[in-house]
Amino acid sequence: MVMDSVWNGKKVVVTGGTGFIGSFLVEWLLDRGASVRVPLRAQNYRALSSRRSEVEWMEGDLRDPSYCVQLATGVNHVFHLAGCRRNSDFHQKKPSDVANENVRMSLALIEALREVGTHVPVTFLSTANVPPAIDTVELSQREKVDGYVLGKALCETLWLTAGHQRGFPVLIVRAVGAYGPRDTFSEDGNLIPALMLQARDRKDAMVVWGDGTQERSFLYVEDLVNVMMALVDADVRGIQYVTTDDIVTVKELAGLVRDEVKPGLPIEFNPEKGVAPRAKPHLPVHDIVASFVWTPLKQGLAKTNAWWKNVS
Repeated sequence: MVMDSVWNGKKVVVTGGTGFIGSFLVEWLLDRGASVRVPLRAQNYRALSSRRSEVEWMEGDLRDPSYCVQLATGVNHVFHLAGCRRNSDFHQKKPSDVANENVRMSLALIEALREVGTHVPVTFLSTANVPPAIDTVELSQREKVDGYVLGKALCETLWLTAGHQRGFPVLIVRAVGAYGPRDTFSEDGNLIPALMLQARDRKDAMVVWGDGTQERSFLYVEDLVNVMMALVDADVRGIQYVTTDDIVTVKELAGLVRDEVKPGLPIEFNPEKGVAPRAKPHLPVHDIVASFVWTPLKQGLAKTNAWWKNVS
């Protein structure tokens, strides 16, 4: 049943629509009557298998401006969620490669919108790890350069500049780490699924990098999509943080994951594998973000684990 919504009958593009966060956004839009176009590089429909027939799939390469022209033609909104992302170790080993991939996709889309001559709104999903005052030169010259963060910072600048120059609205969503169903479960993936995998598969102990005092902040994936769309519906523009003041240490998180997946499993810490703190407490947020009722971490972990058990 389609909900009564301003999105009913609108045509939108969701890059990254087959991915973790993007698939939830596609479902959100379909539920409200939108016609959703999703770029596809490989026949990977798994995250949206139950709604495959409702989506307009367009196979091609987001780095190709001519393909992006086809993608952007006739749409009312562009949601750019696609990106080159692995784990932080890879981002630091090959920062230029990671940043370049992300920048090329944004440039191709920006050029396509220019060629199509459209002034439709654009929503770009970034990361809260981009510093509040962007200095891309400083970012690029750090001892450990995170290519993913650098690429997002560069893309933000490209989108905001293009929007200002050509007169189309741009919303940049700087979100803290999302977790939940459909994430990639591997030991070198995002922190929560990596910990869950360890808790399930290790018989002796979970091994956590760092001393456990590192702080993190997380958003349940459906919360992130709901807040992002609330900002879009309110015509909010510019850079907006989507985060909470609910901070958890890695030690606390590991304990919650262990209790959910395999209660009683010992937890060991490896301080030699240092991990920098990344929580961003007390960042300025819009009233929509500040008033949102977030899914408690313990509840979100339970929902994630229930999904994981069904698919693994």
